[in-house]
Amino acid sequence: MTLIRKGSKGAKVVDIQRRLKLLGYNLGPLEIDGVFGIETENAVKKFQQDRYISITGVVDDECWQELVDAGYKIGDRMLYLKEPPFRGDDVKTLQIWLKTLGFFKNNESGIFDKNTQKALIEFQKNMRLNSDGILGKETLVYLEKLKRIINEKKSSNFPFIKKISKNNNEKEKIILDYGKSISISNNKTDKIFLKNKLIICNNIVNYCKELLINDGFDVFITVDESKKNIPGIYNRIKKANKSNGDLLISINLNFCNDINASGSSCYYFKGLKSFSVEGKKLAEIIQENLIKKLNMNDCRVHGAAFAILKDTNMTSVLVEPGFITNDYELSKLNDESYQKNISLCIFEAIKRYLND
Repeated sequence: MTLIRKGSKGAKVVDIQRRLKLLGYNLGPLEIDGVFGIETENAVKKFQQDRYISITGVVDDECWQELVDAGYKIGDRMLYLKEPPFRGDDVKTLQIWLKTLGFFKNNESGIFDKNTQKALIEFQKNMRLNSDGILGKETLVYLEKLKRIINEKKSSNFPFIKKISKNNNEKEKIILDYGKSISISNNKTDKIFLKNKLIICNNIVNYCKELLINDGFDVFITVDESKKNIPGIYNRIKKANKSNGDLLISINLNFCNDINASGSSCYYFKGLKSFSVEGKKLAEIIQENLIKKLNMNDCRVHGAAFAILKDTNMTSVLVEPGFITNDYELSKLNDESYQKNISLCIFEAIKRYLND
């Protein structure tokens, strides 16, 4: 989608404002006027903060999907397995409830997939209900009766990730990813930012690929090797999930209105009831390598609900090894030897994680 940001006008802005208002966000005295002003920008930022996604004040594909998802409340509709799957906060609530009760052990992605159906059927069997895998009125009544227990209980079920095979005859499959979305120009054109970002991320990914293949790993890249068409976030997620990989490393560059902001950050999945234990472990190892070996500022490791972490079905980590809005850091990121050193840090971290 076209980025919707401060200064945008029209029907799309009206749709965004309506969704924000229904969710209880303050749009100022003018409320729904079809003009993306400072009040709408602040409401979008607050929404993004509440959803654990990038706080940019800009509505991109991921933010829009979150706005759509947030509009569904449990009980609004019947839920069951279909193609394309149901997705929304009603599905996420169901997953959180089932997770807390011990039936669901995956990321609460808000997508009604086979794991969600399986967990729902197990719950229905346990309650001696019709085990049809459908969240209808009868099943919902039983879940509602358990809400007090659910609200009081903290889930110990962290997202289940398949155990990586140690069979010498099988290669671990590492998925490498990078994307094209960018939301803030910092007084430079998005075109310049995007061009630099794609080149840098592409180089880091390809250097990682070379190191991993030479060490015997199976490698899959979510971006077409021809680079002619870089898919959006949800198409890349779909490709990653179909690849049946063991680990996913997504490379991105950070940005900030403060041109002096610099350093490396790594992210792992964190939801309302759980977090990815393995993702946190891998993110911490990568971050440690980057800040120690390349003398980067430590912007720390964070839990987040970015789509690339939430919607993927393997242990996933997002790595942001620098700020594209910092001229000094950008000059280093454009250096081939520096890109290779970033890739080496990530490669060594993957090896250490798997050996541990």
